[in-house]
Amino acid sequence: MKKVYLLTFLAIVIFGPASGYAGQVASAPQIASSPGDVTYKLQSGDEIEIKVFEIPELADRVRIRPDGKVSVLLLDDVQAAGLTPAELDQVLTTGYSTYYLNPRVTVIVRAFSSQRVYVGGEVNEPGMLQLSGELSLLGAVLEAGGFLPSAKRSSVILLRKGESGPEVRRLNLDDMLAKGAPDIELQPFDVVFVPKTFISKANQFVQQYIRDLLPVATSANFTYILGQTVSVIP
Repeated sequence: MKKVYLLTFLAIVIFGPASGYAGQVASAPQIASSPGDVTYKLQSGDEIEIKVFEIPELADRVRIRPDGKVSVLLLDDVQAAGLTPAELDQVLTTGYSTYYLNPRVTVIVRAFSSQRVYVGGEVNEPGMLQLSGELSLLGAVLEAGGFLPSAKRSSVILLRKGESGPEVRRLNLDDMLAKGAPDIELQPFDVVFVPKTFISKANQFVQQYIRDLLPVATSANFTYILGQTVSVIP
């Protein structure tokens, strides 16, 4: 997939960016827990269905709250956000084992929350992108129409929600393109900002500019940008 993004980028550089981007995403399939299900981690806003084989009174359908937890029968509040369906399955199985012998739990994702990233700055079509499946940093820039001629590709900012607040990295996309440096897979609610000039102090730049420039800063799930100490990831 990275090779496809690289070839697409080279085509845009030579022939110019595509005229538009269709941001519509098809309805996501249901995801049931299984031992190999490690690709999707539950998020706040996801709606999940819990089923326990031959124990219908435990069946429930709940939405993950903003604090990342769900309220389930017998177990009260259970952390769900950040876990895969299989991991939540195991947590519930362990909890229900206090009351039942060998409970067989299934967790199904019935509806997904709005998974988005923001790409801004010196790109042709800055704005929100739907995040469905894997999307790399370069891939997001391409979906935002590619770089403008004024873009400083060696000083791109990636802002991400960390455990103790926002984390920021300054990335050299020229190295990714010319030297084959590893691309980065984006996570829900990442912010990618392509500046005009080189940024030497990434955290200072975020403090002084990004919080004022980004329209997403007041949107749900992007509020981690506001009023927090920014930590720099090496």
